[in-house]
Amino acid sequence: MIQGLLRKQLTSILVAVCATITPNSAVSDESEAQTPQTLTPYSVEYTSEYRIGWFSFDIDATRTLEQRSDNLWRVDFDAEASIASLRETSDFIYKDNQIVPVNYSYRASGMIDEPDRTLHFVADAESIEDLEKDRKRDDHWQEGIQDNLTYMLQASIEVAKGNTEFTLPVFEKSKTKPFRFRVVGKEEIKIKAGTFDAIKIEQVRDSKKREVYAWLADAPGYPLIRLRDKKDGKLRYQIQATKVHYPQHQAELSDNSAQ
Repeated sequence: MIQGLLRKQLTSILVAVCATITPNSAVSDESEAQTPQTLTPYSVEYTSEYRIGWFSFDIDATRTLEQRSDNLWRVDFDAEASIASLRETSDFIYKDNQIVPVNYSYRASGMIDEPDRTLHFVADAESIEDLEKDRKRDDHWQEGIQDNLTYMLQASIEVAKGNTEFTLPVFEKSKTKPFRFRVVGKEEIKIKAGTFDAIKIEQVRDSKKREVYAWLADAPGYPLIRLRDKKDGKLRYQIQATKVHYPQHQAELSDNSAQ
């Protein structure tokens, strides 16, 4: 029973680290909100400690965003704990402020007892191909659909356009779900990577028992620098960035913020 609970909790934590934000610049003027946003290649390192009763474990994770060609991008997420590991990859097309998923893969090992997932998104046919199960899911396509990695990238673009509340359709495992977001405001936070001016956003849920907030650095790339998950008012886990690196600038946001 304890092992099963740990598997479930660890999976939710590792997947939660996937959330990160990557527009080039935020806008507040309505006329500027229609300007196409530019994605910023980056690499972010995270750390977290999770406790359940007497048991605790550390998680180290890395998320990278790179441009593969003119409109084709890839986001990778790797997480390692003493008892499990997880890797997600998504290739997507980005054009005119819209992310269109192409290929998504999910691989886990250790105490994460979940099957591999490989999805192919065919926009022209409005179809999602589940390559692991050799099955097409034509009835789950929605306009603006995202996969389990790209939805937070698209959320960042909505924030950059000046939107303060929005809903994104996300295909997760076997069906499409609406993910709702709300911009809470700005605040200064201090974490391992340094002190940051941040934008706080909430993933809106029907149940008031669960609260999930993310803090995005108010800086180029708007990287996720902290994520906090509470249930019934108690902290379940907290994730924070230890380093944010921009390859094209050969500079680290953490160094700049510490000055």
